[in-house]
Amino acid sequence: MEYRPTRADRAPLPPVWASEPRYLGYREADRAMPWAGFFRAATLPVQTHVVESLVAGPFPRELGYGLGDVVERLERPGYEPIETGWTSLDDGVVLVSVLTHMPRVTAAMWDWWFGWHGRESSRYKLWHPTAHQFTAMGEDRSADRTLSDRQRWFENVSYVDEYVGGSLQRLAIRFLDPGRLGFEDRPGHTCVCARVSLSTRPIAIGWLVHQVRPTGDGSEMRSRFFLNDPAILPLPAHSLPPDVPSQLLATDLGRGIVSPLLPRMVAQMISPTLGPDMVHHCAAEMNHLASFLPELHEEFRDLP
Repeated sequence: MEYRPTRADRAPLPPVWASEPRYLGYREADRAMPWAGFFRAATLPVQTHVVESLVAGPFPRELGYGLGDVVERLERPGYEPIETGWTSLDDGVVLVSVLTHMPRVTAAMWDWWFGWHGRESSRYKLWHPTAHQFTAMGEDRSADRTLSDRQRWFENVSYVDEYVGGSLQRLAIRFLDPGRLGFEDRPGHTCVCARVSLSTRPIAIGWLVHQVRPTGDGSEMRSRFFLNDPAILPLPAHSLPPDVPSQLLATDLGRGIVSPLLPRMVAQMISPTLGPDMVHHCAAEMNHLASFLPELHEEFRDLP
């Protein structure tokens, strides 16, 4: 699938991207925020089935599938052979799947969270305190009360700096309307879909899908990542860092020069432990936030 840049993609790079200090944890200014009472120094332990998957190692390649099949797969009832784990596909794409059980949590709470947390790095750090450093939104729509929770993050960009395993990633999570992939809107469900790219270059490296569906005691999140699926995005120069490589890639000439080299360049960026690192990262942050999301939502759902 080809990603079509949105208005938020074409907006200027947020000024705080270059100026805000990066660090893990909370400092004095963070502890003064009204939501600071929800901050914990470390995430909760991951759920038992995640540990079992990490110990078992990668799944056979033939059990994997690509982005083009994700809608049909996730719309099936029941569960898949790879609900939590990873494998590599024939084309080099790394498929990562994570199942997170979330008692007391609803899909609507996640719609709110994705539209709320991106305004402040101290909110983002609640999610994964030992991995998340920074966030900013391409378009800060949080104060627009005419918008629904979903409309605040649909077709928006979340700039994030976070560790995956021991590697610091500077990313732009380019959310898209799930309907563009083929998901249908259903009551009690939500899907979070995005093109994952670098924030330092107009280079996409993968896709993500988080499906939230109701269960008897709350909901469950079924996460899918398709990594090492590169493309150069046609972004304007003002939405990129002002360094020479980024500015060159904002031109047709630069894109033409780099495009044939891109698959090898991105493959070299992919860590050999990306699969298990991503399984643990996703499982840790989703389980941790879900443990207090109902209370956080209740207290701050009306705060921009």
